[in-house]
Amino acid sequence: MTTVMVTGATGLIGQSVCARLAAQGHRVIGVSRSARRTGFGAVSDWLRVDFVQATDPQVWLPHLRGIDAVVNCVGVLQDNPREDTGTAHATGAEALFRACAMAGVGRVVHFSAIGVERHQASAFSASKLAGDRALAGLDLDWVILRPSVVLGGAAYGASALIRGLAALPVVPIMPRTGPLQVVALDDVADTVAFFLRPDAPARMALDLAGPERLSFDKVVALHRAWLGWKPARRLALPGWVAALLYRLGDMVARLGWRPPLRSTARRGDSPHAA
Repeated sequence: MTTVMVTGATGLIGQSVCARLAAQGHRVIGVSRSARRTGFGAVSDWLRVDFVQATDPQVWLPHLRGIDAVVNCVGVLQDNPREDTGTAHATGAEALFRACAMAGVGRVVHFSAIGVERHQASAFSASKLAGDRALAGLDLDWVILRPSVVLGGAAYGASALIRGLAALPVVPIMPRTGPLQVVALDDVADTVAFFLRPDAPARMALDLAGPERLSFDKVVALHRAWLGWKPARRLALPGWVAALLYRLGDMVARLGWRPPLRSTARRGDSPHAA
């Protein structure tokens, strides 16, 4: 039986990965910055580690004894009083990766975000790229997964936003939103399970994206149709209203909440798990 440590185990992707790996017979060790979580039957044991504070490989080494593989699902959309993108995605992640190399962990699967190697529109994408490079420079069997917007049954981030908009009788249309190639959460979990197989390839970065490029409002409309509801009326928002909503999202984030509508999303980043 393989023992797999999953960091960010309480997020959208983390929860799904834990469930999939447990169903396949792996022993799953979940890592979260908060206290032990109840109701997560897929996780055998919980560790409380905060990436913002765990910036030294020595912090991770005692936790890596007996660990065969690590899946890093930690993601922070935007800086706030409790979270820092640079520490979570770069400094903290590098400490974990270096500790894995020191402890002889067999494989590391790391979640980044699609497009970060092509442009760094925000601190989110720049820090994700820094973490990718730190991992790729180590003597490890590593795999970097770069998903587009991930949609699943749970109400997290983009999923929560799309679900909420789909429920409205009048759907606001944000200006200047780019096309999306959304990817299903189940497919993402399947990909992780594949790369943890002993015969799976390693030392590669892989984009995870759906086959179609869809506008944001088209994704909302399809979700509404999937719910069995008639098409909603559309209301195009002027640019100044959209800018105000993004600023309000940033203000709410400073209070410790995680609204999906923030300036990082406006700049075109595609965060996965937060």
